[in-house]
Amino acid sequence: MPTVIAYDDAKVNQHSRKSRNGTSINVSTPFLGKRGNPNLPLASLATFPPGRVSTPHFHDVPQFQIMIDGKGKMGRHDIKTNSVHFSRPYTPYGPFTSTDDSSLTCLIIRSRPDTGAQHDPEAIAALNRMPDRNPWQVTHDVSLPEMRSGNVALQPVPELDDDGVATTYALRMRPGATVLTPDPTVGEGLFVVVQKGSLIHENKEAKALTLVYVSNQEQAFEIRAGSEGLEGLIVRFPNPVTQSAGSAKGAQPGAKSWHCTLCSFVYDEAVGLPEEGIAPGTRWEDVPADWTCPDCAADKSGFERGDS
Repeated sequence: MPTVIAYDDAKVNQHSRKSRNGTSINVSTPFLGKRGNPNLPLASLATFPPGRVSTPHFHDVPQFQIMIDGKGKMGRHDIKTNSVHFSRPYTPYGPFTSTDDSSLTCLIIRSRPDTGAQHDPEAIAALNRMPDRNPWQVTHDVSLPEMRSGNVALQPVPELDDDGVATTYALRMRPGATVLTPDPTVGEGLFVVVQKGSLIHENKEAKALTLVYVSNQEQAFEIRAGSEGLEGLIVRFPNPVTQSAGSAKGAQPGAKSWHCTLCSFVYDEAVGLPEEGIAPGTRWEDVPADWTCPDCAADKSGFERGDS
């Protein structure tokens, strides 16, 4: 049956630990799962202090990171409340940082237990020798849908689709409204993340922040909004991908492009990177030699020609 757990219940397991360099304190609140248990996914709320930096790293399982509060950067992408990051297994990303003037609270969800973050540069470099690896990641700011009519607004976020499979939905509900989740059997299960308001489950009201986990062996879950309505996200893990390791998402047909062999970020010469001062039409050889991948910090030597 679905698992429903609210922050008020999860916080009894809250703990603090020093950062890897010992200069700051991170606070973690586990909601679900335990490393070494193959039957449960992992879900944890992590709060990082201002100025915290996590060097580029990867995990061996798929992962969602939902920004609950604060500001920071994922690689060179600005992130804020309701920014969502999704990464496939063995896809390096980062640095992952909180700004100097703001802490950052992030909900980390993994489809199954993993072996922990791999920060070692040698381990990251070795990814290119891993057979059948299919890296990809995306970071996107999610806006909640407007409530124009009716009692429920449930809207997929196409920017976060993984090869056409909807992975993220934004949800807004009026008090007492009900709606079924998307089909959890399509992938590796799904999570409902109640960020504002509450939901009613087994005649009890679970206030935000509340998580609902529905495995891929179960039917769609009926969400019932509480007395203040409900706002939040639904994230569904796609099926394990089967494409060849050489496919780089994001390249435009016929474009002259270059892709990062570690994380599959695509540099399209026709588009450039105006936000980084690289104008449309800038040839790869004219991109500054010290430029690095905005998703995983790999240098130019880690890119290969990827014309489609």
